[in-house]
Amino acid sequence: MTDRTLFRASAVALIAAAMAGAPALAATGSPAAAAPAPTTGSMSAAPSASPQTIARAGKALHQVLEINHSYGAKLAHTTDPAGKQRLIASAKDKATAAITSQGLTVRQYDQVLAEARQNPALRARLFAAAGLPAQK
Repeated sequence: MTDRTLFRASAVALIAAAMAGAPALAATGSPAAAAPAPTTGSMSAAPSASPQTIARAGKALHQVLEINHSYGAKLAHTTDPAGKQRLIASAKDKATAAITSQGLTVRQYDQVLAEARQNPALRARLFAAAGLPAQK
């Protein structure tokens, strides 16, 4: 799986897990989303990412979700396979640009999302930075 598809799968898995619970992670079909990230200690251990990195990842997550929403609607109305491929490529490029505009690499973004799936406190901070409603 490439970095570009990994961050998209991670964002989808993070949101799905928060909205529907842990079984949603396995249902995504993404190896990164289905496999639990290694942890060292309790689920609420301090995040390895700095507060600034978490804030940047939250802002990027907000932008990536907006891009996915916008392009998802366009894809739903496109029947031409070549047109769909162009839309997917454009969405991936825009999502990558959104992440890098926050001063993060796609790998750093993916790492924060993966850790947030395992750490409820970090997930809450990430959601707050993304402007998403807090999850219980």
